[in-house]
Amino acid sequence: MEYAVRLLNPGLLPEDPRRLCPVKWRKLLPDGPLTAVYFGSEFCQELIPDLKEAEEFCTLAKDAGLEAVLLTPVVRSDGLCQVQELVTELESRGWSPTIVFNDLGVLRMLRNEHPEVKRQAGRLLNRALRDPRLAEQPLESQTGETARGEQIRALLQRFGVAGLETDPDLEGSYLGDGTTDLQRVLHLPYIFATSGRNCLFKAEAQKGNQNFAKNLGRTCQVSCRQRGYSVERSDLERPLWRAGNTLFYEATQALVEAHLGRADRIVIHESPMS
Repeated sequence: MEYAVRLLNPGLLPEDPRRLCPVKWRKLLPDGPLTAVYFGSEFCQELIPDLKEAEEFCTLAKDAGLEAVLLTPVVRSDGLCQVQELVTELESRGWSPTIVFNDLGVLRMLRNEHPEVKRQAGRLLNRALRDPRLAEQPLESQTGETARGEQIRALLQRFGVAGLETDPDLEGSYLGDGTTDLQRVLHLPYIFATSGRNCLFKAEAQKGNQNFAKNLGRTCQVSCRQRGYSVERSDLERPLWRAGNTLFYEATQALVEAHLGRADRIVIHESPMS
């Protein structure tokens, strides 16, 4: 097993990445070296890093002898151009981070314009069941295999993708059994429950105008950076976390145990982040 970390800022790297997890996870997760630093955004194109931030993370990774991995979200046309420009600028300065894509348009752009860049399929591409209301009692099929997961892995390999990334989901078959060459990456401890265009942080920043329909067309102030809060719901035994346009919940021990044997790398998140 190997580990990666997702940090809020390009600061000090932990000696043991498991220390970023709640204490109860530290004995559950196996020993392994830190091999990569993740940065960027999986869920919101407004949070795609600028060149300065990306270079700071790439420098952090290089100085520590680690792989730099840039996360990219589902994007609109302008976001696709933004990702392309960022990758091009990084390459011109000698940086070549692995790119995690959650948008097939980004994959196509990378294949056509940056064919040498290592590409990983992001966790939004796994459309498996992830309802937090069911997470306390994982489905019986969570360690089984489904044709859907097999087909997705085969498709990704045909497109030259090096690996696939996921949360612990309730079906458990997405990572497969290791018979393909795809690197299998598991994100812990926060599972994204849902994500969308509507963002409470963006509405909050519109000076009293809380109309989501109007706010969607307004410039985002990126007020969600470094912010997040827990959300209590009467139909859930555990809290949710809101970060930007996305809701997360903490994985259960049963879900983690069901997926550990299927993963080659674990990405430890410092906190829930969009």
